[in-house]
Amino acid sequence: MLGRVRRLLIKFLCPAFAMFLTGCTVICPDDDDIGQRQLTVALYPFIPEFLTAANTIKREFEAANPRIKLNILDLRSNYYRPDQANYIGKVDADVFELDSILLAQFITDKKIRELPADALLPQAELLKNAYVGTQVDGKRYGAAHWICHYFLFFSKAAAPASPIRTLTDLENYIGQGKDPNRLILDLKGNLTLGEIYLDAAFDRYSDLSRVLKAVDSMDPDLQDDIIRLLKLCPPGGCRDVVYHEDTGIYGQLFARKRAKALIGYSELLHDVISEGQACGDACISDPDLDVSDLPMDDAGSTPVTWVDSFTVNSSCVGECLADASTFIKFMNQDSTYLQLLLPGSTEFPEEPTPAPVIPAYLLPAKATLYLNGSLLQHAHLYPRLRALVENSIVPTADQLAAKLRLLGSQLDEKLNEVKY
Repeated sequence: MLGRVRRLLIKFLCPAFAMFLTGCTVICPDDDDIGQRQLTVALYPFIPEFLTAANTIKREFEAANPRIKLNILDLRSNYYRPDQANYIGKVDADVFELDSILLAQFITDKKIRELPADALLPQAELLKNAYVGTQVDGKRYGAAHWICHYFLFFSKAAAPASPIRTLTDLENYIGQGKDPNRLILDLKGNLTLGEIYLDAAFDRYSDLSRVLKAVDSMDPDLQDDIIRLLKLCPPGGCRDVVYHEDTGIYGQLFARKRAKALIGYSELLHDVISEGQACGDACISDPDLDVSDLPMDDAGSTPVTWVDSFTVNSSCVGECLADASTFIKFMNQDSTYLQLLLPGSTEFPEEPTPAPVIPAYLLPAKATLYLNGSLLQHAHLYPRLRALVENSIVPTADQLAAKLRLLGSQLDEKLNEVKY
């Protein structure tokens, strides 16, 4: 009943009242949708050019499936915030694009169902970590879509002389002193800091049981690792709340050679390349980029990734489940992926001077795309990125996000005290 009321609100009150009454922005259905089925999807919002991506998905999906109207929820403001109305765990959707940090919790809370086989790509078509990262107790609850992992990026001209295998190696590469052009990364935000802490915990302990113990309370050694990372930043850098809200600024600074190295997710390269095209030869461009694994402890590196996957509401059955499966299969097509990975490449093909294509540099879960010629033409690092993430661990556990958020708040207070 509530789902039916929500759909009516979206149709007749969209957008302003629907946002007020449902707690989130909706990319609205058209006026001519009478008699058409409604499918509501909460997309993972933290991707380059999200609104362009959402509207592209809506347009192309409805063109291919004219009996289904797609309503896309915009959760950019509070996807991860359980205290807010438009937190991913509070919105009413048929399909949730879910970060694996929340997967176990959604299963425990019975919010999502095991997926039917026809909605899933075979194991052989997925990255190894993408396949593993959508399962709990041997059941596949998610159709893997994107992969997220922290990398160390640098220009080929400033590549390290030897492989970086430990945090000490990273310190030696960046160097000491107060040179402003050192390391940049986002060390602000409770969940961001919590995830970096977890990454350091896997590097130090490798074993999941020991890592989960370190998540239950602050480990002083891991806290010291994060402080060592902070001290590689220029004084006053890496802890800016404005930069945290718009992490693309870090990519822009790196593009302008204001840092020796950049730590971040792969999609941060979208901002690097975008800025590079704006400032020309003075900036870094895609052919100049190189990448390394990122150790956050002296024990070495045990890579961790997060998998964003499409999951289906446990109340979505019958016709709803069939439509949800149709949507997931649409999102798994190479053509859909490429429109999101190369935004703008097909929007206005008749333009005499089309805008340059700036790759999103998101990591697809679908393995074959890492050798796609169209993609590699604009983004040469994909094979290297795959090699760095495919055998990584994908953690999920009940209350994991809440525990990491608490640890992150404690780290935030501690980092405020650091003087260097």
